[in-house]
Amino acid sequence: MAVTFRSQIRWPKNDLLLPADLFDVSVPSGLGLMDVRSPKFVDVTEMMRLTPNTSPSVSGSLAMVEGLVKPELTVSFSNPASQWRRSPVSGVNANRGPCQFQFTGGEVLLDLTLEIYLLRTAEYNPDDDLSVQIFARLYEHELLHVLDAVEILKNWLPPRLNTEPTVVRYLIQSQSYTYGTPSMSVSQVEKEFQAFITKTIHVAVRNMWATESNRRGALRDAPAQYKIVQDKVDNLRARQINRPHR
Repeated sequence: MAVTFRSQIRWPKNDLLLPADLFDVSVPSGLGLMDVRSPKFVDVTEMMRLTPNTSPSVSGSLAMVEGLVKPELTVSFSNPASQWRRSPVSGVNANRGPCQFQFTGGEVLLDLTLEIYLLRTAEYNPDDDLSVQIFARLYEHELLHVLDAVEILKNWLPPRLNTEPTVVRYLIQSQSYTYGTPSMSVSQVEKEFQAFITKTIHVAVRNMWATESNRRGALRDAPAQYKIVQDKVDNLRARQINRPHR
């Protein structure tokens, strides 16, 4: 049986959907309603805690971090115990390690977790049209990072997994893997192998995914690109400051 990659997206920090039309938010083509989530508003201290220095998805410089999208990919087998066939190694005690394992097919889960944050300074006041516009412009930029994450998971990654060496060797070609030592019982070998092979495939796939995620994030937040957003926000904030008091 062949390997099947099944992708899923979770939003553990952003349960609520955002009504884009209500805020005049332009949603990039390629995102559905379920991808447009209400951001979590945080203060500067929390934003900096969430933001690694090398994060590709941080908008603006570290001196002015306005928004953040945190993607994280986890790769696992739907049922590793039944997806890897164990057989004894020739000349080895059948009740001890090492053992040979071969992939029998089935689902490999690509679980993408997304989180979206904005600074509290971007939190909108529904009675203040300028604050709503500031929120919308900053949020629209973060949606571009969401778009990249979704597009990579659904369109970019799956066909490239067919060329990733570790995936090809053990999942597509089902080459056997010898694991364990004579000091280990068969049950111990089986348990440790399942954890080992899950981590091995996870690392191989995640490295491929992270390289592309970093590349796209850097393009989105290149100084010239982000300046377009920042100029719009700065102009709106200047209008806020300079408007007549009601």
